[in-house]
This record gives sequence, C-alpha cells and structure tokens, in this order.
Amino acid sequence: MLKRVMFVSRTTAENTLGWEDGAIVSITEPEVGQAKLMQGWYAIHRSEFHDAEPQKTVRDPMVVMTAEHAIEIVDFVHSVAPHVNAIVVHCKGGISRSAAVAKWIAETFSLPFNHSYGSYNKYVYHQLNEANERRNRRPKA
Repeated sequence: MLKRVMFVSRTTAENTLGWEDGAIVSITEPEVGQAKLMQGWYAIHRSEFHDAEPQKTVRDPMVVMTAEHAIEIVDFVHSVAPHVNAIVVHCKGGISRSAAVAKWIAETFSLPFNHSYGSYNKYVYHQLNEANERRNRRPKA
C-alpha cells in the first residue's frame, strides 16, 4: 500500500537503483529522450512534455501536458498504488513538473507532503486533478 511519494531530478532518478516495492513516473522533454532508469522498479510510467503552460508557450514547438498525458499518469498511479510502498516522480530538475505530480499523489492518497512548497507547475497539477475527477466519474466495470 502506498505510503510515500517523492520528487527528484532526472540525474537522481537515473542514479537510483530500482525498488521492487516502488514505482516511478518519468517525465522528460520530447527532444531529449527517455531517462536511462535502472532496473528493479515495480513499474515505470514514461511521459514527455515540457515545463510549460498553453498560454505561456514561448518556444516552438512546445509540448504542454495534455489531458491524455494526465489521464495516463492518473491511471498509472491508481493501478500501482495498491502494490507499492512508494512512488518516485522525476523531471529534468525535480522542481516543477515532478513536484506537481507528487503533490497530486500526496493529496489523492493522503500522504505527507510539504504543502508550503510553491514551485510546482500549477497547470500540471490542475490537469491531474481534472483527469482524476473524470476517472472517478467513469462507470465502474
């Protein structure tokens, strides 16, 4: 059962041995390619989007988090949460995108999180909340 969530940089994630009781959400920039994660993780979810908001894109082409990205992350987290003790989330710097995902996970699963931390990507956090609400409204199979 999920007990903790943490957010780290890509470098830290790439230098961390996989945990059998841990899952990882790997967020990278599309032009950079996937992080080279070590083996041993219970599960890995990979997503590619920039640390940006739609109305603030200054770079072309800028890939912002889409509703599909958010749904995939939300579904992944819900699928692994009963089977792992921890989820690690990483992005390039371990400051903004990963913090938003970690904050959403912490709130969704009532886990400890430093709620005074304000450098998380608000757009990513909002997208995850929206995706989770849509997930909760889906008819149960």
